[in-house]
Amino acid sequence: MPKSKAMYGISRIDDELHRTHAWRVSLRRQNKQIVKNFPDKTWGGKRKALNAAKAYRDDIVSTYPPTTRKQFCTARRRHNKSGITGVYRYAKRYKLKDGCVKELWYWEAHWPTGKNSFEKATFAIKHYGERRAKQLAVAARKAGVAKLEGVFWASERGVKS
Repeated sequence: MPKSKAMYGISRIDDELHRTHAWRVSLRRQNKQIVKNFPDKTWGGKRKALNAAKAYRDDIVSTYPPTTRKQFCTARRRHNKSGITGVYRYAKRYKLKDGCVKELWYWEAHWPTGKNSFEKATFAIKHYGERRAKQLAVAARKAGVAKLEGVFWASERGVKS
């Protein structure tokens, strides 16, 4: 069940073993993880701790803008091997009638268009050459990302409307 906007970034900790009862604010803003606990005992009860957690969360949300879609799409991931986010080189393998396996190499660019959709452009190295195929893929990715608007989908709940 999805959380309501009122509880965005806030979760409850009730651990009898360690006698921990608190509200936790946990947000990721501009590539920083922000976590703070609001214990019931410190804040004078469950309701007061929740109010303090919400005030803190609202302050964080207004101080640190959510990650935009463009920012998210340009962040390099640790599995990136090409050096360019959303652009990679790969081989498409196919088998000939005689059983011999051939490979066609490509440079491909991916970029999101919606919450669960993306576009891609593929450039054959055999057709364009290694350097030109990569350049075309980088240019296609750049053009696709330039069209993006709004915030990264995981940050949408924290945006004041």
